[in-house]
Parts: sequence; C-alpha cells; structure tokens
Amino acid sequence: METLVGLWTDLGRITGVALSTPVYAAVSALHVVGLALLFGPIALVDLRIARLLRSLDVSALALLRATARIGIALAVATGVLLAAARPDEYLANPTFLAKLTVVGLGLANALAFEVAARRTGIAAMLDQPLARASALASLALWLAAIGLGRWIAFT
Repeated sequence: METLVGLWTDLGRITGVALSTPVYAAVSALHVVGLALLFGPIALVDLRIARLLRSLDVSALALLRATARIGIALAVATGVLLAAARPDEYLANPTFLAKLTVVGLGLANALAFEVAARRTGIAAMLDQPLARASALASLALWLAAIGLGRWIAFT
C-alpha cells in the first residue's frame, strides 16, 4: 500500500497538481466538466428507461450514452489527479472512501447495463423491469457520488 501511495504522490508532483494551485484548480474544473458530461446525459437515459421520461428515442439514447462514457473517462482521470495532490489525506478520509465505493458500484451497474444493452439492444430493454431497476439505481448512485464528492471538501 505504501508503494501505491508513493506512486500516487509522485503523480501529483509530476503533473503539478500537488504543487500548483492553478493546475489543481484547472484539473478540478475539468473534473466538474466530466461530471456534467456524465450525469446530465445518463440522468436523461435513466429517466427514459425508468419510464419517467418518454420522449427520447433510441438514437438519442445512444448519443447520450456515448457522451456519458466521455464524461466518466474525464471524471475518473481528473479524480485520480485531484487525489494525487494529497493521497494520504484522501485515503484516510471516510467520505472519500465512501465516494470511491459508490463510484465503483455506479461503474459496475453501468457496465452490467452496457453488456445487457449490447446483447439485447437498448430498445428491448426499455420495457424490462431489471433495466428499470438498474436505471433507478444509477440515478441514486451517481447523485450519491456527487454529494459525497462535495462533502469531501467539508471533512
């Protein structure tokens, strides 16, 4: 574990995130952009699959899911960099660990959904109770991750 923390600390220094307030602020801003690109589109997809929003067609869902994939990639990459500024502190913070757990569950849920969607097609999933449960879980998990992420600043 010490080796991992050491490598993570080195990443923070090499990238400047740990040494420069402007770099940290820029990475933080990109993290927020990643969250927006993830949550905005995926919330619409989840609401459609949960039958709370009916006007999105399958082609719109595909575009929104692609946008959310870009968002999660950006959010994860910048999140790793942000935590590299002070990995010891973050890894000792229960709120940060809770966020990592929730993000992991959100990613697992999204991966399971994507596998099912590629196997059966997104249109076929629109009426499946399991897909609806996955969509509602997705909404809850990503909202919890955002809330925990904000709470880290206060712990």
